[in-house]
Amino acid sequence: MIVLTATCKNGAIALNKSLPNELEGKEIEIIIREVSTVKGLPKKRRQSGSAKGLIWMSPDFDQPLEDFQDYMA
Repeated sequence: MIVLTATCKNGAIALNKSLPNELEGKEIEIIIREVSTVKGLPKKRRQSGSAKGLIWMSPDFDQPLEDFQDYMA
């Protein structure tokens, strides 16, 4: 038995790698099974901008730190 993974997009199945040469000309059976990702959760697409407003930087972020004044002289 050979196990290959594939991705389904727009109703077409695309294998993640080619079939082995020894299968050439042979009849094969394909069983489709949905594979879940980490911890059984389906893979979610990232949403750009979803962290907007969650990150804050101090207005003096780029100012030198007092603790490093000896190294900057």
